Amino acid sequence: MVDTISRIVVGYSAFNDKKLPILRKPESFKAPLIELSEIKHLGKLNVRCGKKNRDALGKLIHCNLPIQINQINSKAGRFAISLGPDEYLILAEPGSENQLEKTLNSSDISKHISVVNVSDALCAIQVSGPKVRDLLSKGCAIDLHPDSFYKSKAAQCDLALANIVLVCLEENEFICICRTSFAEYILDWFIDASYEYGIFVSDGI
Repeated sequence: MVDTISRIVVGYSAFNDKKLPILRKPESFKAPLIELSEIKHLGKLNVRCGKKNRDALGKLIHCNLPIQINQINSKAGRFAISLGPDEYLILAEPGSENQLEKTLNSSDISKHISVVNVSDALCAIQVSGPKVRDLLSKGCAIDLHPDSFYKSKAAQCDLALANIVLVCLEENEFICICRTSFAEYILDWFIDASYEYGIFVSDGI
């Protein structure tokens, strides 16, 4: 895994209406080849920042911002994902997002950046296993070969017609970030699409 994400469980889960855990697998399988869980209550900030203030922003969030688009950097459980030339998605430890938002909006560069707390608007789903790339390829049109989409890569794309941000943590481990309103749809798609591999959906981390 690129870095350790804090696992504090408080508040609302996007899968509250689902009875978890869920185990689906062919009878001939001893264990499922796919594991999935929601990363509960992960802080998420959408930040707009130009090149001139990129280094200053990195110091404020305690994580250097990626220079290349579709790359991620991480430090001490905090992730910075480059979505565009001046757009970043910051993933922060659960419970830290409000203070981080205040810090950025009261900083010396506050007039030169835009900060939006999207923690409740977005859901982070961790999916892993030896067949995870085959599974994602069923609903995602980007090239997911390990030589093209590797550790520390990210992409805005569609999964089963739902817009997501896909992040590669390790060769067989990904984070799928989607709108909270699409979370149960994405979960149902993963369950259906993974039938041939088997899937275990845990109660979240």
